[in-house]
Formats: sequence, C-alpha cells, structure tokens
Amino acid sequence: MQQVCLVIPVLPGRANVAREFMRELEASRKDQYARSEERIGITKEVWFLAGVGGDDAMVAYMETDDFANALGLFSKSQDEFDVWFKRLLAEATGVDLNNPPEMALPELLSSYSAEGAVA
Repeated sequence: MQQVCLVIPVLPGRANVAREFMRELEASRKDQYARSEERIGITKEVWFLAGVGGDDAMVAYMETDDFANALGLFSKSQDEFDVWFKRLLAEATGVDLNNPPEMALPELLSSYSAEGAVA
C-alpha cells in the first residue's frame, strides 16, 4: 500500500474557494466521491487546508496500491464528478489535473499504524 501526500499551494485569496469546494465534496457529492475513489483505486483520502509560510496550501493524504495508475485514471476521466472535482481544484490552486504537472512527492520519513504495531 502506498501512502502519498500532496502539498498544493492555494492561489492568493482563494482559501475560501478551497473550503467551499471541500464542504460541497463532504455534503452533496459524498456518494459520487466514493464511487470515483473506488473506480481509480484510492482507498483513503484526507484533505487539509494549511498555512505554510504565510500562504495557504491544500494538503492531501492518500492510500492506494498504485498512485501513478490512480492519477492517470483520474486525469483522463471525463466522468461528471471527476470533471467537477478537477475544475474546483484548479479554481482554488491553479493546478490542472487533466494535465498534471511534473511533481516530486514529499519524502515519507515515518509511518505508524496501530494495525502493524506489536506489543
């Protein structure tokens, strides 16, 4: 299982766009979100809004068996929900996941899970 973290700077003055995007995702689009994640192979996804050096960033944590495949499937998707998600993410951050930019994922330094802990 891959654990992936993305840090995506929010465009200046767009933090409320990011918040509203996530509120809608959690409310009226939750079922569509679940179907999309299942289809592309994401088993867990968590989003945060963080202050980083005086600016805002969206931080996403994901678990998947194959992040490159999941991102490829999502990027190519024309599913109504996926198109909506990519449009709102771009409005908040300027990142176009229809054509993902080259990116280096943050380096995983430590990971703990109670499931793997031995007493």
